[in-house]
Amino acid sequence: MMPTPSAPLHRPDVLRASREHVLASELEVFVRERFRVREDDVGFSRTTNLWEEGYVDSAGVVEVLAFLEEKIGARLPEDLLFEPAFATIDGMARISVAYAE
Repeated sequence: MMPTPSAPLHRPDVLRASREHVLASELEVFVRERFRVREDDVGFSRTTNLWEEGYVDSAGVVEVLAFLEEKIGARLPEDLLFEPAFATIDGMARISVAYAE
């Protein structure tokens, strides 16, 4: 008899975390390329506030939203822009995946 795993890989929280990680990776690449963030920029990370630190300007916000909506296949409400968690790559990925579910 085979032992049953205590934490199966198909658990919703594991799948969500995986989707969040993939989306955050894709979003980081998009932001770095589109907004010309250098690889050696020590101030940039997935937890950096992209708006306050000036990595993404007001016009760029529209591009970021469009990118996320295309990736998740769902429309995101514009009021998310006022959510503090939606100012970082990790936060955007987490919130976007939740909306897509």
